[in-house]
Amino acid sequence: MDAAQKLFAWPKQAHFGRVLNKERFYAGARNNRKLKQLFTEQVSRMTWQYKLATETLNIPSTPEVPEIEVIQIEAKTAELDEAILQAIDRAIPNPTIHEIHSDDRTCQMAAFKRPSEADKSAKVISHYVSTSWQPRKSDRSPLPVTLNLSKLYSAIFRGMIDIPDREGESLKLHVERHAEVLAARREAERIAKKMNTEKQFNRKVDLNGQLRKINEQIQALTRTKPQEADG
Repeated sequence: MDAAQKLFAWPKQAHFGRVLNKERFYAGARNNRKLKQLFTEQVSRMTWQYKLATETLNIPSTPEVPEIEVIQIEAKTAELDEAILQAIDRAIPNPTIHEIHSDDRTCQMAAFKRPSEADKSAKVISHYVSTSWQPRKSDRSPLPVTLNLSKLYSAIFRGMIDIPDREGESLKLHVERHAEVLAARREAERIAKKMNTEKQFNRKVDLNGQLRKINEQIQALTRTKPQEADG
């Protein structure tokens, strides 16, 4: 993530400001005891802070994105367990942006939420992307000017993905490619750690070859034009 990236500024006319009861997000869940503990230990306060909607932004909604919710979380800890965010996203059907405040730092996080192709009443929730942590009083960027809420959601979400999109690439494909990059980065890190502890020269050479291949895969996945990967 580009450390210079600014947080998004939410329009005043979209302010909603409804305090949320933490219990609604873990009551009835299968692992509700563990979730309750996470919410109790890590979350001080939750507020449904903004509603990005047709009536607040004066741009059309779409079937995929009828509204975008901005949930502000006052955290007790330096980081939040993703299980907390997942519980919130499962409970809220609309696309959701989480703005997390921890001491004097702020970041914005989201998972790509879309209707399931197998069951339109169900939602598919991706991995999480985020801005970098920044001072709470940092300057913010205005929301992108878009034609509808789907395009707004896409613009906000892509702003938190640390690889560029490709021409004509849907948000779904962009998110899936990013997931591949993250998996490849984790594999590269695992191999590099193994190399550092490996004593046998031949094994070290083999691991170095594996690392080179995985790094080439990462380079191919992060290029803006997929055909460049063959050149």
